Amino acid sequence: MKKTIAILLLCIMALTSAFAGPNVRFVFGDLGQHPEIVFGFVPSYLLLGVGVNGQIFDANTSEAQFLVGGGYNQRRVFQDPSTGASSPDTQITYDVIQTDYVVRLRQGLLDDLLMFQFGVDLKYEINRDSFKTDKNDSLDNYLFDHSGNIYPDLNGDRQFFGTNFNFRITFDMMEDTLFTNDGFLAYAEAEYGPYALNKALGGYADYYSLTLNAVGAKTLYTFSTGDNGWISLVIADRVNLNWTDGKYVPVAYQGPVSLGRKVRGYNTYSYNSQFTIVNNFDFRIAGPGLGIGSIRPRINLFFDVGYGCGDYFNTNIAADNFLSSAGAQFTVSFFDFIDLGYQLAYLFTGEKYTDEGKKLVGSFTFFLDF
Repeated sequence: MKKTIAILLLCIMALTSAFAGPNVRFVFGDLGQHPEIVFGFVPSYLLLGVGVNGQIFDANTSEAQFLVGGGYNQRRVFQDPSTGASSPDTQITYDVIQTDYVVRLRQGLLDDLLMFQFGVDLKYEINRDSFKTDKNDSLDNYLFDHSGNIYPDLNGDRQFFGTNFNFRITFDMMEDTLFTNDGFLAYAEAEYGPYALNKALGGYADYYSLTLNAVGAKTLYTFSTGDNGWISLVIADRVNLNWTDGKYVPVAYQGPVSLGRKVRGYNTYSYNSQFTIVNNFDFRIAGPGLGIGSIRPRINLFFDVGYGCGDYFNTNIAADNFLSSAGAQFTVSFFDFIDLGYQLAYLFTGEKYTDEGKKLVGSFTFFLDF
């Protein structure tokens, strides 16, 4: 399996390089880690592709993006399969062979101050028991006949083929050099996965998601000599609101919108309610470039608060959760898409379901969260 994943990822990278040209650029989409593979420190999933620029309007981006993703991930979910109740007492750990196929059309206006994006995402997943024997209690033993109620994409033979449509409008006045960061960026996004296009295999879905996201940043201090930047101090703040609902909200799309994912220090897929509102505050310290200006060490001090309400996904159980944490991320930034390092967080409220009773929790990280 590991050889198959490695070959798939190498093929994706080779294909993106093969199309390189003056109107074609490399596009990084996403990456994922499996915590049982080198402690999650090596990507086990990559989404990559190319962007082809046609420039319909002068000085504005007109681009079609084509991305392919593949790899092997782990998911850990916390809702009781029969009742839908969410707690540390229910922890279902399983592995996912995941492939994604993404097409995006992007059009800028007003010198790309506004960006309109329409996308179609296709996803094929094979959900299977964890390959780690200490976590392998079999999906069948957990789910019984209840998988379609709480975990619709794990229904039947545990295979899921899904399609969703998404539309985003972005207002971008942000300038981010990794060393300095100034300006404002906001977007509104709608996503829809209709039942008619999400029931081809045993698993199924029927959901929609609405998001508002705004980020502001200001460089407070820099020290440079010539072209060398030695240290900078930046503050950044994000506000994120999301409403996700539908008859069958699949696990595959719950992770990014769960309150436990957006407030740092908690578990992805935990505190997963229909409505979430989160504020993330960062104080970022960037150090000197490590030979290349786009590779820098960073220390990021953060303070997060978030609230979730409505019902837990795929239930009529009301949620009412307030989470708050503070901590630090010690990372090395590679170009503009990876921050590899370690995170420590102190939890003021609630708990990390996989570390019950602990207030100070740690984890590896691949990204700053915004």
